[in-house]
Amino acid sequence: MKTTTPSHITRHIQQLIEKVVPGGSPVYLTVQPEADAVVNECFLNVEARIARAGGHMLCGWQIWEWPHVMVEAEFHAVWVSSEGQFVEITPKPQGEATILFVPDVRRTYAGVAVDNVRLPMRDDLLVRHFIKASEAIVQVMNRGERASQYGHVSVPAHEIEPLMMAQSFLGHSISSGLRDHDPCLCGSGSKYKRCHGRSFEPVFGQ
Repeated sequence: MKTTTPSHITRHIQQLIEKVVPGGSPVYLTVQPEADAVVNECFLNVEARIARAGGHMLCGWQIWEWPHVMVEAEFHAVWVSSEGQFVEITPKPQGEATILFVPDVRRTYAGVAVDNVRLPMRDDLLVRHFIKASEAIVQVMNRGERASQYGHVSVPAHEIEPLMMAQSFLGHSISSGLRDHDPCLCGSGSKYKRCHGRSFEPVFGQ
């Protein structure tokens, strides 16, 4: 799976933006990481910048795209300078130089994980199941007291491993160019929707 910053705003991205921030106005921001900023820790990075230089935090959604597969909105924060300039100070896992950001003034950071919002770009059971697996993993990681835990979260293997295996299997299937009507990646010879497509459904509903 390789998600990246969308090069332009497509119909699917517009649908996603309307879902997370109705009437939202997306902006492209240049990534200007702080020297001590940590990947995937935008809230802590912004809080540290505020402590040093003032300004304030603006929450919203960073938009990602897995081309031809799905679009995804990640709860995110940028730093706003005292002059009102939006600045992206958090480095990206794949070194992206820009992000697509949708401000959401209704949202604030409360220290609790917020799952990504995902929309498929095609009608395919593999993609829908990948999204289900991703959502189920977040639910398990934030079940009960885990929701308020930070950093490493201990999760019983029987709860998380089946979901991680399903997500990995689906990711490899999609990356290999398979569709739900193609032979399953496992080599059984049956179509995915009649093979692992059936066995995964109970896993997502755990």
